[in-house]
Amino acid sequence: KADVACSRAVVDAGWLPKTRQVGKSGLKVKPKVYIALGISGAPEHIEGMKSASTIIAINTDKNAPIFDVAHYGINADLFDICEEMLEELE
Repeated sequence: KADVACSRAVVDAGWLPKTRQVGKSGLKVKPKVYIALGISGAPEHIEGMKSASTIIAINTDKNAPIFDVAHYGINADLFDICEEMLEELE
């Protein structure tokens, strides 16, 4: 089972409802695997997901703070990586 969550920026853009927001002003989650797609790693967001067993971060900014808490990090465009991930899952 997998759920979709997001950052405040995604909620503010109207792409997902606030009920899906992870962070200080949203949900605190503790999944087995947390895949952070394009998440910069603002302290407010990290507070909501830092207890995940495994954190995988994908971000184009090699200095993004999310890499400081991630167990695995990929410095790349999330859209390229997601396409490859979907192909592998199929």
